[in-house]
Amino acid sequence: MATIECLCPPTKAGDVRHPDGDTVTLREKLDFRSALTARNVFVLLKSEDPDVSTGEIMAALTETYLLTGIESWSLQDEKGKPLPVSRQAIRDILLTNQEAAMTVGDEADELYSEAVIVPLVARALKSSLDTPINGSTSPTNGSGLKRPRQSKPSSTITSLTDDTETISSSLAGVSNS
Repeated sequence: MATIECLCPPTKAGDVRHPDGDTVTLREKLDFRSALTARNVFVLLKSEDPDVSTGEIMAALTETYLLTGIESWSLQDEKGKPLPVSRQAIRDILLTNQEAAMTVGDEADELYSEAVIVPLVARALKSSLDTPINGSTSPTNGSGLKRPRQSKPSSTITSLTDDTETISSSLAGVSNS
């Protein structure tokens, strides 16, 4: 339960209805639909704008937590009757008061973030591990040109010359055989 400044209209005498503040009670945990709604907000924001900042995503998630996670509150209307919790009332009263919305939002983040964000991170990790690699993963020379091929071994034949004798010709041109 979060305690915030009293957001109720003042009494006819102009007094604050709840001098100690209003209370806002959040559900202990989000139901399936609410948790899936929050996860889908993340996916939708990322698909609409791949450059969406982490801060914007977190703010949208917190707003969703407030719209789906508030169970009850002590807010009253101008006649002093309990004001029913509804998405419209949350938007009109709580979300228009930045300090109160942030106080309740911080508590909602603590309660719901793990159930919403951990599965998203797990899914992202799994999809990045399963991503096939297209093309070569070998290093390149950076120029985009093909590397020169290695030359083939030489076809020159070498012979051993240790066991050879020198044959000299005679001065007269006659052989000594």
